[in-house]
Amino acid sequence: MESVNFDESTTLSLTAHSFELLLNAVLDRFSSKYEGATRYGLSQIFGFGNYNESLPNLKSELQQNAATFINGKYLYDKKRELQSGKPYIKLTRPYKHLLFAYLGYNDVISFIDDRISDPEEKQKQLNLLSINQKDEPFYYVSYHYGEYREIVKAQVIVRDNWKTVEYKYLYPQSDGSSKEFVYIGNIKKRADALHIQTKTLMDGKMVESGENILYVGYGDPGSSKFILGVFSAFDINNRLIACKIIHEKADSKEDMIALSKAKKIPAYIVQEIRNQRIENDINIPNNKLEISKKSPYYHTYEKVTGKYKFAFYENDDEIGTLDISIDPNSYKIKSSDPGILINKDEIDLLQNGSVLHFSFQMTGLSSFTQLQIFVKTYYLNDHAKKIKGVYSGIDLENRLRSGKVMINYKSEGTTTTA
Repeated sequence: MESVNFDESTTLSLTAHSFELLLNAVLDRFSSKYEGATRYGLSQIFGFGNYNESLPNLKSELQQNAATFINGKYLYDKKRELQSGKPYIKLTRPYKHLLFAYLGYNDVISFIDDRISDPEEKQKQLNLLSINQKDEPFYYVSYHYGEYREIVKAQVIVRDNWKTVEYKYLYPQSDGSSKEFVYIGNIKKRADALHIQTKTLMDGKMVESGENILYVGYGDPGSSKFILGVFSAFDINNRLIACKIIHEKADSKEDMIALSKAKKIPAYIVQEIRNQRIENDINIPNNKLEISKKSPYYHTYEKVTGKYKFAFYENDDEIGTLDISIDPNSYKIKSSDPGILINKDEIDLLQNGSVLHFSFQMTGLSSFTQLQIFVKTYYLNDHAKKIKGVYSGIDLENRLRSGKVMINYKSEGTTTTA
């Protein structure tokens, strides 16, 4: 039989002749597997309405190999469409795959080749399966930073001209196998971004599971080698999470599978998404001290606002200074020198709130491009006259520097000088 392209979109169109052969083959296999099962009536056979779940039914049969919820009435409704005289019957996912798999076929093509003997009917069905190039699937491997401080991969298949997507997340196990979690999503393009709402099978039902937002620009999303974005969902420990996610395009389905199962994670992926993860425990705080483990130290955190002048020393020689202010309302940090731009900053309270940590990335006329500062927090309460700390950083000439830092700190109405 000559090779043809066949429909990889969300729907599969069959001629009435082809579907009748398919339905009869499914019912024949079911009745041969469960002798006498067909005497219970259509509701029991297909598995809908007031049927007995403990008795054989097609819904349960198909559900065994499905990652999504199976509706027993779906196949019955298709049977009625056939009986009404419809010339074509459309099957949606997952039925367009499951029914053939139930009969032992890899795909619709192998079924046609084996079951349709009439040359005219066979060609009629093949013509119906011919598709435009725009409907072919796209294959990706996605990467995000997972629950166990390691990169998690997923096999990603985009179908139906960028309308649907399937994610199969792979969690490596100690015995070399992978635990799989499957999510099905609908894609909506708004301006230059893709919005993906996903669902997964839970307790026999398809439930909402998460949302991805991917930036694709205004061109063809399938033309890019990489697609970047973020996603939010529940992780396997049932925590609310948000992560940066990278999709890398694969040349084929086989290439996607090979990339997803390879042990080595590319360095160009790891350096972008390592630790790029936000986790929210399943917690409903009753007061402000229960928001997180950091909550009890908020009294100290609210006192970090004010003006700071840092003087940096190396071997008792001053090598540079930095003046900043922290707004008492928004906690926004800015340089007091208009020639210095603070591109990225962080303020953390460490060691049960006893150590204040500043982290800066800067451009412009600063002595440093990267800077870390650690100082005890007791001065915020005691107004210490000598405020000392330590620093490490990278200077403008790309040299590694470290030493002690002396701090002049001024809060509302108070100046402390070292």
